[in-house]
Amino acid sequence: MPTPPVLPITHNASSNLERSLRYYQKSQINPESWFSVVAQDYQILMNTLEWNALFPVRSAPYSLLDIGCGTGRFPSLLSSQLHSSLRIHYDICDPSQYCLTSCQQALHPPLFPRHAWRTTLEHAEQTWVPESYDMAWALQSFYCLEHETLYESVRRFLRAIHPLRGTACILLGKRNSFFSQIQQLFFKHCSCVTPQPYVSAESIYTMLERLGANTLVRELEYIHTISIWEDRLLEQYLQQCVMDSTPLPKWKEAATIRTFLDSFRHGDYYHFPNSCWLMLTVPASAGHEGLHRLRSYLKTVSPARLAS
Repeated sequence: MPTPPVLPITHNASSNLERSLRYYQKSQINPESWFSVVAQDYQILMNTLEWNALFPVRSAPYSLLDIGCGTGRFPSLLSSQLHSSLRIHYDICDPSQYCLTSCQQALHPPLFPRHAWRTTLEHAEQTWVPESYDMAWALQSFYCLEHETLYESVRRFLRAIHPLRGTACILLGKRNSFFSQIQQLFFKHCSCVTPQPYVSAESIYTMLERLGANTLVRELEYIHTISIWEDRLLEQYLQQCVMDSTPLPKWKEAATIRTFLDSFRHGDYYHFPNSCWLMLTVPASAGHEGLHRLRSYLKTVSPARLAS
């Protein structure tokens, strides 16, 4: 499948995006180590949604847009959960060529790779056909969006879906998640650069409100557990949290970071909490019918687990 030419991406070297591009290379990341810690996250997400309601059996193919596709671990797991008679055209967008290639290789029927764009959401104008997708999702991939253009980025993402039948899905950590806290501490104490804080779920929700979208939110509690004896695994986990390859001994030279990490220690294990919001949303044009449709996509839970 051909990949369109690379769109220009020029950013300050200290930006979250620039660090992400440097980190997400085959020589840098260790996906298996990361997934050994976060594997439950994907299972929790799969158990939260009614996939037969999201993708009911029909003769016409679906079209799906994955923004910040990463290495494709989630769609590779999802394939077995979907009805085998479905046909879902799977388009992907990511600034990393390594991630695009890995994700394409991870897709299996009923998910069929189609277009792959090496670009960011900020630079994706005129990349895909607006209002053409049944589903667009961004799963843990909005952390690096530029704060200054956040409204326009979310507007472009929302506009990708069909105005009546389309659904957008965003999964992102809250401001108090371990991801967000460790990112800010790391660059305060272990780096000479100071990138913007990660974009939070709350910020994305505010943009959706400003756009007039109808949105349902489910809070998901992810706890990442690592033994205190597994220094290499802890190092790899922390490095991917902040997208930087600084070795663990350097982290521990900073008393503030050392104390922060120890606050999550329980006996022989670290337990790092990452509260996330799963946001299902439709544009205002979908009306009450769109909001009703969103409710059918979430499995029933007790009211205490529903975010306001």
